[in-house]
Amino acid sequence: MKINEVMKETGLTKKAIYYYEEAGLIKPRKEEESNYRIYTVEDINRLIAIHTLRKLDFSIKDIQLVLSVKKNFTQAIKKQLGFFNCEIERLNKSKVVLENFIEQGKGLNIDDLKLLAQHLEDGSKNIPGYMQKELDRILPGNLGKMFAIHYGQFLDEPLDTKEKEKAWLDLISLLDSQEDVQYPDDIKELIGEMFGKYSDKELLELSEKTKNITDKILERTAEVSDSVKSEMKVKIEEYEKTPQYQRFLKFQKFTADNLAPIFKEVDKYVSILSSRYEKFNKILHNSAGCEK
Repeated sequence: MKINEVMKETGLTKKAIYYYEEAGLIKPRKEEESNYRIYTVEDINRLIAIHTLRKLDFSIKDIQLVLSVKKNFTQAIKKQLGFFNCEIERLNKSKVVLENFIEQGKGLNIDDLKLLAQHLEDGSKNIPGYMQKELDRILPGNLGKMFAIHYGQFLDEPLDTKEKEKAWLDLISLLDSQEDVQYPDDIKELIGEMFGKYSDKELLELSEKTKNITDKILERTAEVSDSVKSEMKVKIEEYEKTPQYQRFLKFQKFTADNLAPIFKEVDKYVSILSSRYEKFNKILHNSAGCEK
């Protein structure tokens, strides 16, 4: 079956299908002469399963666990069910609070609003993705967005310990205490493009793709062949000739000039908030040490 037939059968876009292939969730055969992908019934069934699990908010990593016959996928199912139960409990409590306001027949006063805000805060902390959602609310400007570019993919764990809660509050305090930075118009435009042109669904897919690349680095399981290395080198050289790359370099320099002084402090807090980042950071430092 060719790609257009697969799209019709599964309801997925071409980019989504290629992304799931890149993530290792499907492995279609390629015709030697044309290099076209040929999808089997098994590939179609896996894509339908993936599409359904993504609608249930499963991460790519958990989908890999669910689809693997070699592992106990019950763990991933129970994990996702636990997230749903937490969210249902939070929503039910919020529903009761709002119903009470209606039954009492009075408007919301400041004290009521404070109690409601605290209730919503307490009910959300143990839900994965809490920090990602809060980041834009707490730091809605360019600093928050720049921070999200560098660290957002790692802020997907719940604040389920006192140590994490303190690290999160200290991190927000650190970022909030930074002096205002003057953003040139082209940097503002680039930041706006990174965040403004994506829908919530596209941002989620982009975050998952970034996390998938990071996970490959963390696992260090994939051997890269010489042909793939050569192809990657060509693509990098081609990209470096584009105007987008020059803008990216300018953005990176702006970030380094304005955020570098606090990166060490930020790393300390994010390492507490994310077990993945702690491991990822060690690999990066070890790699840098080897290069020296």
